[in-house]
Amino acid sequence: MFWGVQASALLVFTVPFAWSLVAVWAASHFLRAIGLTLAFHRYFAHRAFELSRPARFLWAFAGTAAMQKGPLWWAGHHLSHHKFADREGDPHSPAVSGFYYAHVGWFLHDARHATLPSANPVVRDFGGIPEIAWLDRWYVVPPALLALALYAVGGYPWLVWGFSLATTTLAHATFSINTINHLWGTRRFETPDDSRNNALTAFFAAGEGWHNNHHRYQRAARNGFYWWEFDPTWYVVAAMSWVGLAWNLQPVPARIYVEARQGVATAAAIADGGEA
Repeated sequence: MFWGVQASALLVFTVPFAWSLVAVWAASHFLRAIGLTLAFHRYFAHRAFELSRPARFLWAFAGTAAMQKGPLWWAGHHLSHHKFADREGDPHSPAVSGFYYAHVGWFLHDARHATLPSANPVVRDFGGIPEIAWLDRWYVVPPALLALALYAVGGYPWLVWGFSLATTTLAHATFSINTINHLWGTRRFETPDDSRNNALTAFFAAGEGWHNNHHRYQRAARNGFYWWEFDPTWYVVAAMSWVGLAWNLQPVPARIYVEARQGVATAAAIADGGEA
């Protein structure tokens, strides 16, 4: 199914170009990108803030519509990435497994990653929530509903631009954080892994490209530590906090900014993988 959708993105060349279709692509790509990073990543994996139940479900639904499996599966495996970053045990490190495997191979072909143990912290904390467990089990339903809705509203052109193309670009934007952001970019912090900041991947992955920042301090609600680091997911979380849909937003501690100015990381950061 994954490669079928990827191949169907080529159908964009059968549709006459229109700027309205670019808008459809952008809405589908970026809303689902924010669902992935806001719900799957910053909420389920890192507990960077709290969400109201309706907001949690809606953003988790948007993330699941990205065709990157369910929220518990995604967030649970992400914790393994941080625990073993760029070492044996990291499910998607280009330094350990090579570029293809780290980009899509681990996601598509490795049976070791098919399920999560019940002791996984994400499963333990969120597996008992009925609507989240449902999304995780029936992760094929949200993308199917999205495809049907796009076709019903805009016909074949909306299906191609809003589903096939947008799902393809979003997949590679997300997976590039595992590969490109561990190979190319800048390193503000000397973390004990290969994480890098990259403005291009930050744009297409809704703020995830400030990856070296994130590996230095994983619990922050924002990945862009400075105003000039584009992080639309942070803007959405902050806006939700103003109307009571999100709260307990975890800030970037002052000592992290001191490290950034000095260009060093503390010994504790190296010892604990970025949570000091």
